[in-house]
Amino acid sequence: MLFKAESSGSTKAKNTFQACELERQEIDYTDCSKRFQEVARDFSKQYAHIYSARLNTFRNILTPIVRKKWSDRHKILKLCELRDKGTTCVIIGTLFKFQELKPSILKELSDQLEIIPQAPRTHFVHDTDSLVLEDELQRIKLVGECIDVHSVVTGVVCALLGSEDEDGIFTVQDVCWAGCGIQKPLPKLSSDKYIVLISGLNTSKTAEHMFSLHLLMEWLSGLSGTSEYQEEVSKIVRVIVAGGMLASQTNESTENESDFIAAVELMDSLAATLSAVAPLDLMPSSKDPTGIMLPQKPFHYCLFPKAVEYKSFNRVTNPYECDIGGFTCLGTSGEPIKDIMRYSKLDNTLEVMKKTLLWRNIAPTCPDTIPCTPCTETDPFIIYNCPAIYFCGNCPEFATDLYEGENGQRTRLVCVPNFCDSMTVALINLANLECYSMKFS
Repeated sequence: MLFKAESSGSTKAKNTFQACELERQEIDYTDCSKRFQEVARDFSKQYAHIYSARLNTFRNILTPIVRKKWSDRHKILKLCELRDKGTTCVIIGTLFKFQELKPSILKELSDQLEIIPQAPRTHFVHDTDSLVLEDELQRIKLVGECIDVHSVVTGVVCALLGSEDEDGIFTVQDVCWAGCGIQKPLPKLSSDKYIVLISGLNTSKTAEHMFSLHLLMEWLSGLSGTSEYQEEVSKIVRVIVAGGMLASQTNESTENESDFIAAVELMDSLAATLSAVAPLDLMPSSKDPTGIMLPQKPFHYCLFPKAVEYKSFNRVTNPYECDIGGFTCLGTSGEPIKDIMRYSKLDNTLEVMKKTLLWRNIAPTCPDTIPCTPCTETDPFIIYNCPAIYFCGNCPEFATDLYEGENGQRTRLVCVPNFCDSMTVALINLANLECYSMKFS
């Protein structure tokens, strides 16, 4: 076994990496992912319910924003109330994109239909893509330069100012997005406190990055680096692994049974080692051994016989939201952001993350192009409170930016890179929301 940790059931239990005793700083923590954990999972229902719940919620959110932006001069109408052609009004609905290259089950049956199959694609954008806006009853085609079909995706709810012409087409004059929500005042800390964000540890393919894993564990345990580094490590109050624990999204998972068992055992040992030196939140991802449908439930505890002995070990959902010392932290293991980039011309991860804050929805393409539980009463992906930290796991490289909303909101955006590819982790200082990367190579 490459990493070994003893149970914390005894007061004498110590981790093999804890030769250097560090006085860890503590901070208040609350798991705020109840809406992801307790989402209704009734598979006898249709997916129309989640769109209906999303639209009803955003109507309440958008109505006062529309009044503030465009005053009361224009009526807010439902699509079925559009009768006066050429009269400027406001409509609220869900965007839907018609895309020629969008995958279809009919295309998958092309062999049976004697049609030449298309080459596999990773992006599905075409110049002929078009937009419609729909509500509970009907839809209307959209035109106008104010809304770019290649900068939005299916599932985004917005308010549109414009008018319907004689052909039943709505010409958009202006767009109103929900914008990022209210942000509670950020606390002021008297000393530095750090959060470490990791993703893509990929225990199924460790041959090339095992040395870097050892360096990472030694650093977190305070066994490597100068006294300055050790002082910094003592200020780490939480470690969040944003998916890719067993298999990275950029690599295929192992198919050999013995290799899989070894990878799971290593995953448990890694989790136990991390939990022994700092509080650990472990998120699943699409390549990990858990249900693929979002929101993903936590890993099953049977996978972690060693790690579950530690009270500091937390199996959490994907997406995941928590409160760390008064700072709201929200993020995913990367699937929603990557999906948006596949179905639009948005090609910068940070820009897509800013868009999701502007749209106030962490995964708007659920359930259209991302597997999703058929939620019936609420849409769990709505961002109700603007986070102080917003992260996306399993990214090609590290990147960060500070997003500032119209009402003074400040959000630290972090692209957490695949560790198995980049040997890099991200650190965030809660005292000033500064973020930087550290490479173990």
